[in-house]
Amino acid sequence: MKKVIVFGNDHTNSVGVIQSLGKAGYRSIGLVYGFKNDFVKSSKYVERVISAKDAQACIDKLVEANFNTQERMPIIATCDMAALTLERNKEKLKDRFLFEYAINYTLDYLAKKENQVRMAINAGFNVPKSWNLNDTKQIPDDVTYPCLIKPLVSCEGAKSDIRVCCSQEELEKNLNSLDYTKKVLLQQYIKRDYEISILGCRLSTGICLIPAIENKLTLYPKHVGLECLANMQSLEDGPIKKSIENLVSAAGYVGLFSVEMMHCKDDDKFYFTEINLRNDGAEAFVTKYGANLPLNHVEDLLGLPLTKQTEYHPGYYIWEMHHFASVVCGDISVWTWLKEIRKSNGFLMSHSGDMKPFFVQFINPILRKLKIKRSENYK
Repeated sequence: MKKVIVFGNDHTNSVGVIQSLGKAGYRSIGLVYGFKNDFVKSSKYVERVISAKDAQACIDKLVEANFNTQERMPIIATCDMAALTLERNKEKLKDRFLFEYAINYTLDYLAKKENQVRMAINAGFNVPKSWNLNDTKQIPDDVTYPCLIKPLVSCEGAKSDIRVCCSQEELEKNLNSLDYTKKVLLQQYIKRDYEISILGCRLSTGICLIPAIENKLTLYPKHVGLECLANMQSLEDGPIKKSIENLVSAAGYVGLFSVEMMHCKDDDKFYFTEINLRNDGAEAFVTKYGANLPLNHVEDLLGLPLTKQTEYHPGYYIWEMHHFASVVCGDISVWTWLKEIRKSNGFLMSHSGDMKPFFVQFINPILRKLKIKRSENYK
C-alpha cells in the first residue's frame, strides 16, 4: 500500500489532503501537532497518527519512527509552521523523506510578507503599498488611510489580528491591542469587491500546474475571513498566470502553493496579497473540480508518471463550516444559506465513502464546549 505523511494541525487542510490522496489509493500517516488530532483520525484513509505538542516535537518523533520501508516517504505540509519546520530539519530528514523545497531562497525568507511584496512586483503583479513596522510599531509618516494591519509572517500571528484602520488614532489603538502578532506589516487598504485564490503545484521539471481559479464569493467573518461560497473555474493563459509562474520560478520552489489576490472595483485591477508555499485549505475544492494536485505533487516527488486530469466540474462549492457559521452569526439569512446550498456542486469535506470527517467537524466544537461547561460546573 502506498503511503504519505501529512504534516500539520488537526484542521481541514490536513483532512483535505488525506481525502484527495485516499481517492487515488494512498494511505496517510497523520503527523499532527497541538492538543487534538481526532479530526484527522476520523478519516478512513488514515493508517495511524503521530502527535506531539508542537511541530518540532513531531519531527523528533518522526525521526525515531520505523516505517518498515527502504524507500523515501513523501511528506506534505498543510500549514506554514509545518513547512518551515521541515525545511529547518532537512538535513536530518533528507535520507528518509521527500517534501517541498525552495532552491533560491529559504522558505523562512519567502514567508515574510515584505519579501513576497518585493518579489511579486518583480514578477509583474499589482501590489498594494506596504510598510514593515518590525518590532517598533512606530507608524511611518507616509502611511495612507484606510490601511490594513497584517502579521508579517502568517504563522506568527492570527486572523483576528487582521484589522482595517481608518485613521492614525484607530491604527495606534489597534496596534496596542493585538492578541498574537508581534511583527506587523501595514498594507494599503484596497476597496475590493471580491477575492480570488489560485492553487497550483510547481513540479521539479519547472512546469507549473495551475488548473483552476477560486472566486471567493462570500467570506466568514465578512471582511477578513475564509471562504464560505466559492466559484471554481479554469484559469486561462494571461498576465495573472504568467506572473504566478514568474514568482514561483524566481523562488525556485517545488511543491503545492496558493496565490491570494483581490479585485478592486475602483480601478478594475487585481492586486496580489500573498503566496502560501504549502498546501492550501481550499485544495479539496480543486480536487472536486477535477485536478488532484496533492497526488501530482507526490508523483513528482517519487519520480512517477503524472496522473492526467481530464474531467472537470466547474461551478459553486461550499466550505460548510464557515457557511454554517455565517448563517448562525446573521451574516446571511437562512433563505440565502439554503439557496446557496441548492446551487452548489458540493461541500469541502463531503467525500463519497469517507463522510465521517464531514460530521466530526460540526460535532467536535459542540463536545468541546460541553466539556468546558461541565468542568466549570465542578469548580
